[in-house]
Amino acid sequence: MENIRRYQKAMNIKDLLETSSLADVMKKGLLINEINQQIRHIFPAQFEGLYQIVNINEKSLAINVANAVVRQGFLFRQQELLHLIQQQYPTIETLQFRINPQLGKSK
Repeated sequence: MENIRRYQKAMNIKDLLETSSLADVMKKGLLINEINQQIRHIFPAQFEGLYQIVNINEKSLAINVANAVVRQGFLFRQQELLHLIQQQYPTIETLQFRINPQLGKSK
């Protein structure tokens, strides 16, 4: 009987998708994908395919890199890259680089 009542309430699927946590995850995923596309033109060409933006919050951008050499290369240019990123995302204050050995491996 309880199950019947639960499903009797009509819901607008659009409202459900816009207000659900799944919608929030989808929006964040789309934002991260968009940032990855934009960053490609800012970051050094020699590191293309060796890094990936994996998360963003109010003040920081988390970036996975393929190895310590790539991480060190980004750390040397961190202030310059941060300044370029802040032109499009002014709230970003820090870049966090984490090593993920799965990046850069051919499939």
